[in-house]
Amino acid sequence: MDRIDFIHFFMFIAVTGLVLVYMIPLGVADELRTGKEASPDQAIPMEKVVSIAVSQDLPGADSVEDIFRIEYRPGANVYQVRFNNGQGVQMDVSTGKVLSTNPDYSTFLITLHDGTFFGDWYRYTILTMTGLSLILLSFSGYYMFGYPLYKRLMANKRQS
Repeated sequence: MDRIDFIHFFMFIAVTGLVLVYMIPLGVADELRTGKEASPDQAIPMEKVVSIAVSQDLPGADSVEDIFRIEYRPGANVYQVRFNNGQGVQMDVSTGKVLSTNPDYSTFLITLHDGTFFGDWYRYTILTMTGLSLILLSFSGYYMFGYPLYKRLMANKRQS
């Protein structure tokens, strides 16, 4: 691969990272709702969370096999159920009341950014080479800019 290819990878990682940082303001991710004040021991059981989530008539979200991840957000007292197809359900931890059923593309963006969308070959070859290239660019940038500046400052200091 030549230098131009790595520039594309750098740009891809930078753009997906920026979109991840600004997901909510851009409307890409569903804003986290807040559930009723409750302690963790008042949480509904996981079986009920799954049952409520799959009963929302979301396309492609019909069974427990369609669930990608269930997140417990204790600060907001919310369960976030994320399905494989980008659908998401937020529900109150203690009551099971559904707070939101908006699509949430954050999981897709995360898999794009960290390379899992493309598979292990991409993660362990392309991203490794990109990361090592960034480290090399950092050291060479220091050597080309920082080291001469340092030498100049030291020479000026000796003359004083």
